[in-house]
Amino acid sequence: MQIAGNIGLLLAEPFRKLRNLYILPPVLLPAFLLYVPLSFVNVTSWKLYLPLLRSLVQCDAPIEHYSGSLYCGDVNMVMSVALQQEAWLVAVKLVLRMVSGPILGALCDQHGRKSILMLSIGGFATACFLMYIACIQRVVPPILVLTIAMVVQGCTTAFGLCFKGMVADVYEGTERAKGFVVLNHVDVLSRAFVITFTISVQKAQLLHYDRLCLAAFLCGLLLLLCCHIFLHETLCRSPTAAAKPEAAAKVIRIFDFSSLSKPLQLLRISRFLQIRLMQKLLFCLAEGWESIQDSFAISVLGWGPGDWDLYNVPISTGREVWGMLTSGLMVHWAADRHNLHWYVKASLGFSTVMLMLQNFAPFGPVFLLLPRYLLAFIPGDGGASDVFFSSQFAGETQATAQGLLTAADNMTSGLARGLFAHCFNPAARGVEATYPLLARSGAMLLSNMVCLYSWKRFGGMNDHGNGKKE
Repeated sequence: MQIAGNIGLLLAEPFRKLRNLYILPPVLLPAFLLYVPLSFVNVTSWKLYLPLLRSLVQCDAPIEHYSGSLYCGDVNMVMSVALQQEAWLVAVKLVLRMVSGPILGALCDQHGRKSILMLSIGGFATACFLMYIACIQRVVPPILVLTIAMVVQGCTTAFGLCFKGMVADVYEGTERAKGFVVLNHVDVLSRAFVITFTISVQKAQLLHYDRLCLAAFLCGLLLLLCCHIFLHETLCRSPTAAAKPEAAAKVIRIFDFSSLSKPLQLLRISRFLQIRLMQKLLFCLAEGWESIQDSFAISVLGWGPGDWDLYNVPISTGREVWGMLTSGLMVHWAADRHNLHWYVKASLGFSTVMLMLQNFAPFGPVFLLLPRYLLAFIPGDGGASDVFFSSQFAGETQATAQGLLTAADNMTSGLARGLFAHCFNPAARGVEATYPLLARSGAMLLSNMVCLYSWKRFGGMNDHGNGKKE
């Protein structure tokens, strides 16, 4: 009887710790509540880029059955043209984010999280309105209007670094891991809505995406108003800076050229940041494969539109639910450096084996799906990665560092998406169809090696148990 009681207490411990995670400081509650709808409309917009572009492809082929386009019945042409256009638009957006990310991060550290977050929401709303215009008119080529929309969004987007900056502002030390874990859980909730919505839209074979763009624009305006009214500023600035005039002066200071030099200075003096950016570049280069998975499933495996997302629902849902259930325990378990070092090596080793199996995906969907199912059983790191990164920087450089990380992400993601889209051959079969997967594996293996090196050198993982910081 006592043994059964002890087992019950042991099983209940992770749930108790998980419940304690959600006791948040009042200043962060509006931010986390705002994050769910904001992430939903933002992620949904780029998830539907490709279906929207398919709906606008024009050709002379008559429409005899659903092709994804309102104006073309040639399915292969619709898929090929839309994929190339998506690669162009995403590349434009990500290259601009590469440039604007460090600058917005520096501005976020100088002028506060709230003002830059409002700028980002306003840019997103404007981009959605331009996407709506692209869908309802034929005077200007839609791809030109959509390019302008991506320019606006690429120059203003700073959602991630603003919210991570808020968490770093409010939490200190080991408590910071809890904040990052809760932020991840909120992101999981939002992405669950995104997956359900995007699959429903594609399975309904929706072609009039102008309605969704208009709805996203109106949601953006509403979120902008909510951010202005309810969100609290978390960045603690010096009394002299706080005493300066806020409204007009803030707009003038936003173009201060010192914002351009601050990210470069941080990058020059931080060896850790240089190594972390190298890892991010390699990782994003490998992740470029994700941009063609839907097209790969349709052309090589013979699946229907939206089937890839549909097959992924049980995998992603199971992974996120499992991660949420284990995160309460992992926050405390990973606080021990020896445990964390073991976890990092084990998870990277297992993911590498699964990566090798996925290289055989052209020979059967089991090689694509089974590794993803197995990877879903890896528990999250309890926010350790985010804490590891943020712990290397002072409060006034948190968003700047995140901005540089975003820049590396966007620069390589745009390049990788373009390369995979350009080199992808829908007619390839067998060994030839494995070439993009092999390229992905090579980049990911290099990224894992750099990751292990950075943890060993800067995360207290060296042989003597003493971490190094620069």
